[in-house]
Amino acid sequence: MSINKQTVWLVTMLSLMVVLSAYYLLTGPVEPVQETVKSSDLPGKGITVDIKPVEKPEAGEKQAKEAVKGESDFFVGYQLQRSTLRQKMTEEYMKVLTDPEASKQEIEEAQKKIEQLMKTDNTETVLEELIRKEGFRDAVVMSNSRHVDVIVQSDNLSRAQAVKLISLVKQHMDVDPVDVSVAYKP
Repeated sequence: MSINKQTVWLVTMLSLMVVLSAYYLLTGPVEPVQETVKSSDLPGKGITVDIKPVEKPEAGEKQAKEAVKGESDFFVGYQLQRSTLRQKMTEEYMKVLTDPEASKQEIEEAQKKIEQLMKTDNTETVLEELIRKEGFRDAVVMSNSRHVDVIVQSDNLSRAQAVKLISLVKQHMDVDPVDVSVAYKP
């Protein structure tokens, strides 16, 4: 019995979606507490730095170990979610590339979009690594065409650190500082 590569890939992606859905149902949504801080250190005029802590539950020794695992799961979950979304988008563009009835313009557009997705994914990965080198335990960077969200694992986040993170994003992703959100999770 021969199984098509697309079938295997589709079953894998569906399985991953089920796992991520279960993870989300078990952990629930994370609602950040927002504190707005004005900073004149940022390049640009009147830019607001949003520092959003995610509340850390009170924990005993046993619960503290589970919390550390949960904190790690938080970042892995975001990264998996981002990866799954990108793979799904790439699959859609690949369908266009392999469609014999697709026009030359559709094929070129699909190729450009795949290249853009790969470039964005690579840039996010590089940024996450740079943020870890800045001394944060973990980080996740999520971007769409107009906005970039950065969540770092830290007990707190100073204005200077937020400004540094925004500057890193601006430097590597060529986005306006007002379009960057910075949050932290203890």
